[in-house]
Amino acid sequence: MKYFLFLFLVFSSSAIFAQQLEADTTDNKGRDSDSLKNIIWVVDSAYGAFRTEKFINIRPFFQSYKSYKGLIDTSQAGKQSEVTQFLMYNARWNNLRIQHTKMIKKLHNLNVKWENTVLDSFYLEKGNDHGYDFAYIYWVLKVKKKKSYILSAVAVKVTEKWYIMDELKYVGMVREIKKPKKKRRNIRIPDNIKVTR
Repeated sequence: MKYFLFLFLVFSSSAIFAQQLEADTTDNKGRDSDSLKNIIWVVDSAYGAFRTEKFINIRPFFQSYKSYKGLIDTSQAGKQSEVTQFLMYNARWNNLRIQHTKMIKKLHNLNVKWENTVLDSFYLEKGNDHGYDFAYIYWVLKVKKKKSYILSAVAVKVTEKWYIMDELKYVGMVREIKKPKKKRRNIRIPDNIKVTR
């Protein structure tokens, strides 16, 4: 009996883990939010999701399967089966998951603790390609008011909402340029000049 209980626990925990790895096609919680229309809200909220270090919290910022299917150009892709479309969608999800894992691991290697970080600033580089608006997002994280690190991602505007799609990564550390100290000029008085008071 104990053996079966142990097997049940192993299989149920592996099923929960597998659900996190696969993109969700039914749960649209958060994805239908009107807040996604505001790129500033996406930037701020995504930083909050990063702080949890759990990739599952990125889900509201990843487009739904339904909106992904609307993006597929059937004239170029040909007639694809539902399974093929889902596999491509799931591959994008897993690619973003791998990028997230690498980013978190890199920050761990740098001994960055999320509870010590604040979103110091961010900046956007917007563009348009084939009728779709996109934005490169750069988050500047300040750690204990000392060092700053940059994270980035690409967001795409789909059906009037912004979704994080790709290139989620650690960019680097901000190098503070120290101003050189002004040297005091020593004035040398020539020997042939008398100084009087």
